[in-house]
Amino acid sequence: MIVELREYKLRPDKIQTWLDWMKQDVIPHQISKGMRVIDTYIYQDESGDTWFVWLREFDNQEQKAKVYANTYDEYWIEHYRPKVFQHIYQDSIRVRELSPANLT
Repeated sequence: MIVELREYKLRPDKIQTWLDWMKQDVIPHQISKGMRVIDTYIYQDESGDTWFVWLREFDNQEQKAKVYANTYDEYWIEHYRPKVFQHIYQDSIRVRELSPANLT
């Protein structure tokens, strides 16, 4: 299993519209394409910037590649991608793959 942790720094005047858009449109769209969303979070860093964090889950690298191909298609590029960068800073995107520590 792969858990993907994604973080985006939100534009200060777009926080609530980002959260509303994610809840009403982006997450349902991605789920309909096979994405498994574990949870979503926000936090403020030491500089006062607000970050959006979400966790997504995949069975393995093959399944992740298939879901990515199904999700990030021409429709995504045309209809979603431009709006994403109206809400977040493109250079702030952080993506990490988490592996279980198996401590419990």
